[in-house]
Amino acid sequence: MNQTHDTLLTIGGFASASFLSIKALRLYDQLGLLTPHSIDPQTSYRYYSLDQLHKARLIRILRQIDMPLATIRRVLAASPAIAELTVRSYVRELEERAAQARRLVHDVLAQINQEDGTMTLEVQVRTLGDQPIVSISKRITVDHIDRHIASSIGALHDYVLQQGVGVTGSPFGIFHGPVNHEEDGPLEVCLPIASLLASQGDISAAIIPATQAASVTMLGDQCEFPAILKAYDAIHDWIRSNGYETNGSPHEIWHSPPGPEARMEIAWPFREPA
Repeated sequence: MNQTHDTLLTIGGFASASFLSIKALRLYDQLGLLTPHSIDPQTSYRYYSLDQLHKARLIRILRQIDMPLATIRRVLAASPAIAELTVRSYVRELEERAAQARRLVHDVLAQINQEDGTMTLEVQVRTLGDQPIVSISKRITVDHIDRHIASSIGALHDYVLQQGVGVTGSPFGIFHGPVNHEEDGPLEVCLPIASLLASQGDISAAIIPATQAASVTMLGDQCEFPAILKAYDAIHDWIRSNGYETNGSPHEIWHSPPGPEARMEIAWPFREPA
């Protein structure tokens, strides 16, 4: 049976019942997240049904945990099982960001008070020889970086094994741009090998020329983002304070897998000023 205006709610009444503002309801209508049950062709008044309160309240709750509207759209369109997985994945991201914020509190306060703790890290100078590599480059945000690194290293090892060439060191990443929650690099995942191979598909091959690099080794929790950024800051400050300039992008060398026993080295090539 068709509902009449007597059994429908005006946008104001629906806003009161759902605890969503009229402005929000108009936005959700424009985006197709929550469209009115009907619109009066003569007055253009929007009317909502009581059945729509469930969706409205779900949207309200998801917005209360700052879920982006694009993610809410996926939740609304998915089956209950997929919607639950999407929400749980988003909450895990929130928890990870909260943990990162807690780890950063000391550094934030140090910056506010103009204290510099970065140079307490020991910076060493390394000479890097000509190094043949195979690599996979991709634009990636920090939320997905561990999975991307693991899959890329696996693909590179498989390719090198097929070609019968030996691996000569730990895998590493070259950050050609910042990688964080908003910026996506790109990141080039590299595997050092004994001799130059041909490129194939997504896998590139090259020789990284010899250079000097300033390096810092980080252990355990220090290897987690954003704590690892302290190493980058320390090296950059060391290069500048010693009268050098950076010579290309920094290398993040993964001597062991992520976790409590992680060991990671940041090596940033430098040179005399031109």
